[in-house]
Amino acid sequence: MRASRVCGMLGSALLIFVAGCGGGSGGSSGTGVTAAGVGTSGGSTPLQATSAPAAANNDPIVIEPKVSQGSNRDVDPFQARSVKDAPVPGQVVLQSLPPEGRTVQKAAPSMLGSPTRVGVAREVSETATTAKVSGMMGWSPTSTGGKVAAMRFQSSGAEGVRIGLLVESLPLGSVVRFYADGADKAYVVPAQEILTTIQRNLDAGDATSAARTYWSPNLGGAAITVEVDIPPGATTDSVQVSVPRLSHVLVDVRKLDSIQKVGEAGSCTLDVSCSASYSEVSKSVAMMDFVGDGTNGTVNGSTYVCTGTLLNDRTSSGIPYFLSANHCISNQTVASTLYTFWFYKSASCNSTQVSPALAAMTSGATLLYQSAATDTSFMRLNSMPPAGAVYAGSSSFAPDLYADVYGVSHPQGDLQKYSSGDFMGQGSCANGACSSSLTSGANFLRAVWTLGTTESGSSGSGLFMKMNGKDYLVGQLYGGYASCSNRFGTDYYGRFDKAYQAALSQWLGAPAGNVREPIYRLYNRRTQTHFYTPDPAERDRTVERSSEYSYDGIAFYAYASTGLASDPVYRFYNTRTGVHFYTINATERANIQNTLPWYSDEGMSWIASVSSQNQAVAMYRFYNTATQTHFYTINEAERDNIRQRYPQYSYEGVGYYAWLSP
Repeated sequence: MRASRVCGMLGSALLIFVAGCGGGSGGSSGTGVTAAGVGTSGGSTPLQATSAPAAANNDPIVIEPKVSQGSNRDVDPFQARSVKDAPVPGQVVLQSLPPEGRTVQKAAPSMLGSPTRVGVAREVSETATTAKVSGMMGWSPTSTGGKVAAMRFQSSGAEGVRIGLLVESLPLGSVVRFYADGADKAYVVPAQEILTTIQRNLDAGDATSAARTYWSPNLGGAAITVEVDIPPGATTDSVQVSVPRLSHVLVDVRKLDSIQKVGEAGSCTLDVSCSASYSEVSKSVAMMDFVGDGTNGTVNGSTYVCTGTLLNDRTSSGIPYFLSANHCISNQTVASTLYTFWFYKSASCNSTQVSPALAAMTSGATLLYQSAATDTSFMRLNSMPPAGAVYAGSSSFAPDLYADVYGVSHPQGDLQKYSSGDFMGQGSCANGACSSSLTSGANFLRAVWTLGTTESGSSGSGLFMKMNGKDYLVGQLYGGYASCSNRFGTDYYGRFDKAYQAALSQWLGAPAGNVREPIYRLYNRRTQTHFYTPDPAERDRTVERSSEYSYDGIAFYAYASTGLASDPVYRFYNTRTGVHFYTINATERANIQNTLPWYSDEGMSWIASVSSQNQAVAMYRFYNTATQTHFYTINEAERDNIRQRYPQYSYEGVGYYAWLSP
């Protein structure tokens, strides 16, 4: 039962069909909650599972596609910007780049496995340290009793700017806003979401400054302002941030309906809007925009584009699994910078206008698995895809020789194009070069196009084949020698069947009941209390009906029903204080029922665990003596800093165990 009341916090050879749901050069008061944390998982091993489900049967399988209904969408980060409390920002102006620095950098035809660079890293000396930022930010009071300060960054001549906010500390309950000049809306990110993103990077084993950097969205134009809003009681010295670099973007995304193509795709590429045969595949394909971290041949702070595909799983759970190339995204730090453009295609056949259905997701992804051997990058997007997007089907069976194959991608970062041709057997790739192979265990598939081609920017796009009239992905693009000037050159795709057998079956083949749901966290800036709910409708009503609440993002994950976990977390509503209380302890629940009649028992909210079984991690519990409410966090860094710097919070230890991901 879930309450509607909204308050504060207290292997066989047989094909198994499963119903579905869903190139070229391929390229806190007075103190801060720190982003520091201890990395718990190492390096770039082939399997990088942040929290994999219990191992599934990884026999060969075929998963059918399904259209997204757009349910359980996240809270829209774009919110109306109030000018009433708008501070006067400190100014940083970078001069125009020299001509040689203003061009898109595409992968060389002789070197495969490189993404396309569309933004240039620029160092910002004026805000390179926390001390310099502290001296620049002029704090002013807000109408809600807090304080706000801002900085404006202009990179002259840029079509867009992404700033890298290096975070050491942000107060509990604070929010960060990004907005373009003259914009009536701001992109709003709770501090908790920023710190969770950074903790995810650290937990993946990255101890560099790149892991502690939160990259803003590209809002278009040559300037962007970052605004930090702290709640009542927090001190300005608890804000410890810097901006050592920004990305000078060469692509205009000022408005979604006026995105300019990165560059004209080759004349032999074919507009996907001109063929109904690829209309469903195109709905599962997204153009990727991400910031490099200095690994994988990228420059730290430069922006790149590739192509990726939304994938369904065998139970049609609706989890937004996303597949691309390892040479595009190979670590969690880069995955955190990802945003995706959906339905980025022409409005009609051969039109130069962008489809009005174009949608963007800017919340990054969680890297679940990466392998250079098959050039696989497998992620879970951190927010739900737009309605109408297709969760693509997939097959862990390789195509038959000379079978018809096809794909949809964003060559040169352009609007969607399609290519079709023949499967020509297996191949091997190493050190940026590929060749055919007669070895049965080779890791790549070869395709030769009879229509269209791929180009730089197509990297990571899916190779599809058709069975029973439906589209099934069988590989993702590493690169190749096909182009408009080399029409019968060969392209090479990492084998999906190899990746599925190695690891992806843990997610895509997981049986029903193994999927965890997000638990959302909200903050009441007036009462300085938190509220948790698994219900997105309750979350949205809370934000819409009360201006006191701000959305903090996903706090953790738990189960909706018993299965892999069996311990219910119960929710009470305190009718005297208007807050909620949560407990997994049956004895504590019974004691409240028997002795505190003003606590209304609202039943089970979610299923967690009283132990660290099934990869569950500790959920820490605090009692706030000032508000007489409880606070819960799964973030160790947040726990440690509350203990050190929030004297009104009494630490009560581990409340129970939950999960960091589905």
